[in-house]
Amino acid sequence: MMRKSLLIMLACLAGFAGLAQTRADSIRARLLDRNDRSVLVVAHRGAWREAPENSLEAIEKAIEMGVDVVEIDVRRTLGGELVLHHDRFFFRPAESPTLEEALLLAKGRVMLNLDKSFGYFRQIMEIAERTGTTSQLIFKSSKKAPDALKVLGPYKDKVIFMPIVNLNSNGAAAKVEAYVQAMDPPMFELTFADDKNPALTIVQARLNGRSRLWYDSLWPSHCGGHCDALHMEDPSRGIGWLIDNAGAGAVQTDIPKELIQYLKTR
Repeated sequence: MMRKSLLIMLACLAGFAGLAQTRADSIRARLLDRNDRSVLVVAHRGAWREAPENSLEAIEKAIEMGVDVVEIDVRRTLGGELVLHHDRFFFRPAESPTLEEALLLAKGRVMLNLDKSFGYFRQIMEIAERTGTTSQLIFKSSKKAPDALKVLGPYKDKVIFMPIVNLNSNGAAAKVEAYVQAMDPPMFELTFADDKNPALTIVQARLNGRSRLWYDSLWPSHCGGHCDALHMEDPSRGIGWLIDNAGAGAVQTDIPKELIQYLKTR
């Protein structure tokens, strides 16, 4: 109770800042600027190397680190409450916070990518409206464009929706084009197992100057082998390759601190 009261007090203090632009506003503006060439740093499950994953502490440490986006996993308990947890079936651990607590902590400070959450969209938006954090949310899904638009409904221009496209699948370029025509998304999450995949070049050319490209450097199979582990050995072959050869404009990583330092050297 004390923790939630403190979070509510912090959120209220943030509201007293009036119309001044918050850090989250600035990050959102960069994300939506189709001419912006900076790389957004996304902390996977928060700064989980320094605190338990999907915890308030992990979110706080990621914000203090200077990341642009914190990725968190949203699940619904049997009682209907939305909490942060990765696995589908679980007994809620004591340190697992509610989504509302996470939104209050992040209010005005960072963008949030809510993974595994599209099925709870309307319930999430009720909480987002109540906490005043609607503009900070990034949702993603591999649903076809018409189905995604149905879910988004009146919120399609208030939140950021990011389609997920697996470039290894047949018709990947056509799927991207369908999203472009129906939604013109500001960002796409692309996954690819082989960096020689011709779809990578085709899609990158189509989206250049139109949509920011988000890659996951967590595992080799998501980014053609140019992952966090390789980055620690040779940045030019790791995330540096994703930036220079795949047009990365956002990278979800388990090494956010190292990525921030690397980007400062570029």
